[in-house]
Formats: sequence, structure tokens, C-alpha cells
Amino acid sequence: MKIHLRGYLTFKNQIGDRQIELPAGVSVRQFLVRLIEELGDESGSFIQFNQEGNLEGSMVVLVNGRHANHLPGGLDTKLEDGDQIAMFPPIAGGCGGAGSGEGWAST
Repeated sequence: MKIHLRGYLTFKNQIGDRQIELPAGVSVRQFLVRLIEELGDESGSFIQFNQEGNLEGSMVVLVNGRHANHLPGGLDTKLEDGDQIAMFPPIAGGCGGAGSGEGWAST
């Protein structure tokens, strides 16, 4: 089966935008482990699992536009031919200091 993988923001260079051939019945988790193996040391900085086997940190993996943690089977959900996977790095930021009101309209 073929899936489409796209990395966004800082993942664009490491992951790219490509079609990947996978054996039938591969889960999201198995796919991520395979991606870690393929990318080698580069992947260790952004694809990590916690003790429960869930994605660590605030990295976002979407399968057909739905967060992988919220799929019916979570990371054990089986991928299907034509699925689209999007990967986003942790995103943080904001404007001004906490509680400073900087960047916010005053009333």
C-alpha cells in the first residue's frame, strides 16, 4: 500500500513530502518506528515515545487530518492505502510576557 507523508515547518527538511510504500496492516506506531529507523540519529530529536508507548512531547502526527492520539485505535490504528500523514514539530510562542497585556487590545 502507499501512503503520503508530509513534514511541516522544521520537519520539512528531515521528512519532506513523499509517497511511501508499506506492507498492508502496518499501524501508525509501526510506521513511526520504521521512520525512526530510516532517519537514524536525526529522528531521535523529534520522534519519541513515553513509557505508555504514546508520542512524547507536543509533536503532532495527523492521519487524514485527525490527531493520531485521537484515532479509534490510537497509534495502533492500521493505516490504509492512500492515507495521508502530516507531521508538525512542537509549536510554542506568543506575544509579550505572561500577564503583561503586551500585544493584546486594552478595553
